Amino acid sequence: MTRLFILTFLLMGTLPGMAQILDERVSRYVAQNSIDTFLVYSFPCSGTVHFDSCQYDDPHYLIWRQNGEFFLKRFDYCKIYQTLSLDTSNPLVFYLSNKRLIDKEQIQQPTYYEVKKNKKAIDTTMVISSVSHSCYHKYLFFSTKKPRYKYANVYDLDFKIFDNGKENIYYNYNKRTKFKALIDVTISLIEKLKEENKFQDE
Repeated sequence: MTRLFILTFLLMGTLPGMAQILDERVSRYVAQNSIDTFLVYSFPCSGTVHFDSCQYDDPHYLIWRQNGEFFLKRFDYCKIYQTLSLDTSNPLVFYLSNKRLIDKEQIQQPTYYEVKKNKKAIDTTMVISSVSHSCYHKYLFFSTKKPRYKYANVYDLDFKIFDNGKENIYYNYNKRTKFKALIDVTISLIEKLKEENKFQDE
């Protein structure tokens, strides 16, 4: 039992370094292929410990434009997959078409206002809900000289009603953002490619 605990502790201590391996692998690929317009999507979950050595990091999906054509490449911790050609109905085109809005938008945390009337005044309290462990839609966008990172917490996106019946005032706003639409386009594409068994080892 003690040996298992020590092994678990050592694995947890090495995870932050391992989690950067895919980032470095994608960066190296981008540099080697002179790619200047791209996005990288991943779906990390905080507080998760993987004992399968191939699951140390979540898959990264690189989508890029080169010579007027679009491509996607999946990177896993233990594998790199063949490059796939994409049509113009893809997440990078959607991002570039809605860049100004997506860059400004922020997914808001679940919130409601509690109003209490006193004899002399009305007190309004903002109540916000959050969690310590969750999963995130993570993007790196690069279409200029400066990269931009953007995250969306699944908890924030999906939270609708508080335990006391109060509605999250940001639920509809979060669902209507172009950023949420980009997430939907990305997930839909990845799921379609998986169903069609398009991800083949290099």
